Amino acid sequence: MKEPIGRKMDKIGRMFQIMLQDDLKHLDIDRSFYPLLLIESGKGITQQELADKLLCDKVQVVRIVDYLSSNGYVERVQNQTDKRKYELTITEKAKLVLPDIKETLAKVTGIAVHSLSEHQVNELHKMLIIIESNLLSYKSEIVK
Repeated sequence: MKEPIGRKMDKIGRMFQIMLQDDLKHLDIDRSFYPLLLIESGKGITQQELADKLLCDKVQVVRIVDYLSSNGYVERVQNQTDKRKYELTITEKAKLVLPDIKETLAKVTGIAVHSLSEHQVNELHKMLIIIESNLLSYKSEIVK
């Protein structure tokens, strides 16, 4: 019996996470590498927007942001037009470690796809986008 696709993707994701954590253990970020990248690219992203991108609930995002904030990587800045909202920005400390995180992500990705051709890697990306799109269109509540 073939392993279900979802289980295979979950297992691969966990393997990526383990390798990232091992290579970045010198940083005090633990497992919040990807949220930090989303905050960096989001330029004033809110906690709700981060939750939507991560497909997790607000409570989990609050924990992630609290963790990153307590370690000096993220700041909450009150939105000037809507005082109920806080925008997340990265700190100078985060800017210093982001190149290391990106380099490590590239390294681990390179290890994962080392025996694939560039065409195969591009096709894999296309297939994963299709799978993601199929799931999102079937269950629109996934992103809520």
